[in-house]
Amino acid sequence: MNMIEKQAELGKSLYEINTAAMSEIAEMSRKNIEQYFEVNRSFGEKLPEVKEVGSFVSLQREYGETLFNNAREAMEAQTALMQSAFAEARDAVQSAFAPEVTETAKPKVKAKKAA
Repeated sequence: MNMIEKQAELGKSLYEINTAAMSEIAEMSRKNIEQYFEVNRSFGEKLPEVKEVGSFVSLQREYGETLFNNAREAMEAQTALMQSAFAEARDAVQSAFAPEVTETAKPKVKAKKAA
């Protein structure tokens, strides 16, 4: 494969990697927003049941922990996705710039003649 074909293939590969990664990030973001609204709705339903300050503080602490854990999980998932995309892009670039291996004739070892 000549250099122009390699570069065209590299461009195509990088485009596909970027498109897939961005689509997955958009899907993750949509799910994260839905989860955020669900958590808010859930804790909003519990709020009218609060009758004292101690239970309100406990509910607020639980809400904060839930939001923090959800945000941490979302960031870990996005980080893993980006690491995967970068690894794929690295492999694509390395294969595009790797020297081509050609079959070369190996020298034949001649057996020494007995004297």
